[in-house]
Amino acid sequence: MTETIDPATGLGQLVRDNPEFASVFESLGIDYCCGGDVPLERACEETDLELRTVLDRLADARSSDSAETDASAESLSELVDDVVETHHDYLRSELPSLERVVRKVARVHGDSHPELRDVESEFLDLKEEVTHHIEDEEENVFPELLKLDSEIPPADADDERIRDAIDHLESEHDAAASSLERIRDLTDGYEIPDDACTSYRNMLDRLQMLESDMHRHVHKENNVLFPEAEERLAAA
Repeated sequence: MTETIDPATGLGQLVRDNPEFASVFESLGIDYCCGGDVPLERACEETDLELRTVLDRLADARSSDSAETDASAESLSELVDDVVETHHDYLRSELPSLERVVRKVARVHGDSHPELRDVESEFLDLKEEVTHHIEDEEENVFPELLKLDSEIPPADADDERIRDAIDHLESEHDAAASSLERIRDLTDGYEIPDDACTSYRNMLDRLQMLESDMHRHVHKENNVLFPEAEERLAAA
């Protein structure tokens, strides 16, 4: 018998327990990463979605085969490796390449689509902030979290500093999510204009892929990695 989905459960917990739900929330425009603490029923109200319809979509996703990884079953070191290898490496490769396309499209089509200049500005700010963010995580925060990945956490673990670092990273996640939302709004939901050339279409496709990857990336940190680290700190 299929387990009933409780509408009072937070979005982040739902995706943590059922990774296949991420694609459903993504398609419906439900923020499960930075909005991970929001209960499903309230998220539906805020997005004007019928709860019953969303529950049916989630049930269908649960019953189908899914290739999503159950991140909650991993150790801290495995979680960190997954974030770095799946998401950080992607960002290091994709952001500089996508920047060239965004600049080109804004230059060529900016007169007929002036919103592209705002897209360019927003993207460049996002690229700079995200690049600094992932470097900070890998150089300063993740090494501290990895110290907790043992049955007996080290005595030199600075609990307050780690918690402050997590709070700071989460605030930067919120800022990145806001930037991506503005880009989505500026492009009318990545709608392809009739006069869009191949580069224009490519840019929109890749911006949408970037947003989707960032949502999964932030979910793994905000709703899986950081809570697990908090539990280790509390148990120390």
